[in-house]
Amino acid sequence: MNSKNNHEAQIISTYSRRMLVRTDRNELFPAKIEGKLLKPVCGDIVEIEKKHNEPDFIITKILPRKNSLVRKNKYENKEILASNLSEIVVVIGKPPSPDWFLVDRYIGSAEKMQIDASIICNKSDLNWIDDSIRSNLAVYSKIGYKIIECSTTQDKNLAEIKHYLSKKTAIFVGQSGVGKSSIINSLSVYSNLKTQSISLAKKEGKHTTVNSNLIDLPNDGYVIDSPGVRDYLPDFNHENEASISFKEIHNFGLKCKYNDCMHIKEQECIVKFAVSEGKINERRYESYKRLVNKIKSSENKKNY
Repeated sequence: MNSKNNHEAQIISTYSRRMLVRTDRNELFPAKIEGKLLKPVCGDIVEIEKKHNEPDFIITKILPRKNSLVRKNKYENKEILASNLSEIVVVIGKPPSPDWFLVDRYIGSAEKMQIDASIICNKSDLNWIDDSIRSNLAVYSKIGYKIIECSTTQDKNLAEIKHYLSKKTAIFVGQSGVGKSSIINSLSVYSNLKTQSISLAKKEGKHTTVNSNLIDLPNDGYVIDSPGVRDYLPDFNHENEASISFKEIHNFGLKCKYNDCMHIKEQECIVKFAVSEGKINERRYESYKRLVNKIKSSENKKNY
């Protein structure tokens, strides 16, 4: 609290220029953004102020972020999706069939942000997790990522997810239709939060949709429910940064003969040798090369 009318609060829901904020007293208030330069996102800690003749609080400042999940939109501009995270949880569930390249890109963002990443396999009651899926999951598990199979209809492993996310602020990401919201609704402490968010969003206009919610979990955990996406490109400034996204490639690359090795065309590259020896999964290596090409393409568009 900076003055009589100024308070610190956290962004709980976002929709257009209206927000739902929560104070340190656990009070929820609607708030609006002051000016056009501020762009708060879910997870942000902000300063809010109550002004005369204003029914809502006014968001006047965004406090420094510990980190932020960023993507590049179709115009190659940076778009912050959420902030102050400790975990990225990639949810997969068939349908739709898993997009492993998308999974790799989200996990890569976690590596760049230096936070944890995990994979939740939803809809396990539909028996879609066959040998091919388990083979891919085993690759991530061997690297060190947590894998949890769950079913909201059978209440399978929801307690394990609650325990795993205790004292963390996580964001659930993944393709549309994989059941992110179903899992969160099954885990949530306050089932009425989303209802409040939608109610406040309607004040902004009948076509307004809630972009994201930060929802309480048991054991002091929080999770942000993000909209499903068809594509996601991590915020990398140069293709040399791509290896950061792939922990195993980065670790082998530290021993590479060339300091600036891209691990693609270079001779005597230890990463390429590790792939040929089966020490680095070939599909993950192909994902790495695809990411390098995507970053190059993004750079070319930006410089065009």
